[in-house]
Amino acid sequence: MFKKRKGILLIIVVFFLIIYPYSKEIKVFRAKDTNWDVLNYTKKYKEFDPRTFALIQTYNFTEEILSLDGKDITIVGFIKKDKHGKHTDILLTETVTDVCFMCDHDEHYNMLLLKPKNKDSNLFTAEDDILIKVKGKFKIDKSKNAHSVYSLEGAELDSINK
Repeated sequence: MFKKRKGILLIIVVFFLIIYPYSKEIKVFRAKDTNWDVLNYTKKYKEFDPRTFALIQTYNFTEEILSLDGKDITIVGFIKKDKHGKHTDILLTETVTDVCFMCDHDEHYNMLLLKPKNKDSNLFTAEDDILIKVKGKFKIDKSKNAHSVYSLEGAELDSINK
């Protein structure tokens, strides 16, 4: 009886460690959009703040990135919703974030916080990790330890790429 349970357990472990990660059919892993290429030039580093005795995330933005601030842009990426109690953040990421149950969900290279025009936006109902095109006003949050450095205000779903 013990050998039978051990065999079943082995099959389950093999399925989740070897087969399951490859069961998700990923057609595209990284969104090919020139805006992501520009955003990847931001230099990120930790700076020690002696007043708070803590490390603070600091950014060096290129002139090209700073020139986008306040302008309307269209960008292709993967949608991801993060729930925080009654509040949901809608993110657009450069790469797929949910490849398998063992994967680190912060594996994307860059992200934008989407701030929809209204509460009835179809961005709230879009399926996680689908490739979409979004348009909105690009904003940079230059404050220390910003929740999200980049955002799209008035974000609207332009199209879904399947």
